[in-house]
Amino acid sequence: MAATLIEPDDEHSDTLRVLVIEDVATIAASIQLALQQAAITTELAFTGAEAIALHASFAPDIVLVDLGLPDMDGIDLVARFAAQGGCGIIIITASGEEADRVRGLETGADDYIVKPLALRELIARVRALHRRIRSAATTPGAAAGGIMVDHARRLVRGEDGRSTALTEAEYLALHTLIEAAGTSVSREWLSKVALRRTLHHEDRSVDQLILKLRRKLAEHGASTRSILSVRGQGYVVADPAMFKALPEG
Repeated sequence: MAATLIEPDDEHSDTLRVLVIEDVATIAASIQLALQQAAITTELAFTGAEAIALHASFAPDIVLVDLGLPDMDGIDLVARFAAQGGCGIIIITASGEEADRVRGLETGADDYIVKPLALRELIARVRALHRRIRSAATTPGAAAGGIMVDHARRLVRGEDGRSTALTEAEYLALHTLIEAAGTSVSREWLSKVALRRTLHHEDRSVDQLILKLRRKLAEHGASTRSILSVRGQGYVVADPAMFKALPEG
């Protein structure tokens, strides 16, 4: 993988800390070089054990997790970091492994990128996730709530007054999760309610629907984990109180 100069055009790059978890030394070195060229502070971990130790001492803003680690399943590492919170998670996986990518997103990853890595794309994804995290932390009302749901027009609106339209399936999924009031909703039920079909084995349409919904909510200051995956059960709204119905009229 040839090193490619990437301009440090993000004004906040010097405050961005990325932990790279990759057991192939040549790939890890290429990623680290690209990040450093972009003025991003970087640490490397080659095993899950090293990653856990560095996560505690380095306190990264974003972790890049290779799923093929020698000492543990990368998915378990994603689950651990997602549960702890405080950082964004991008999984790195081999091309064609759709099941692993979806499993990573279900477990709590915010994004993924496939090998062979395009370093410019990787930097762009890191910066984009960092911007979403900063926005969620600084948007007025984001911490305590502030996502207005217009049930009549099927829109979500942030504190800044901007609105985003939801598809019928996105709206029905969000409405169902809000109505559950902190109780998990099965993927099977979300498929019936939102997609109006029975969920079949290996069908990942509900997971893709939730991913798109999370991204739309994040545009208005919600955490990228405003909707959580509950392993073996389905999905749950992390904080039902953050969603408020927009008065009619």
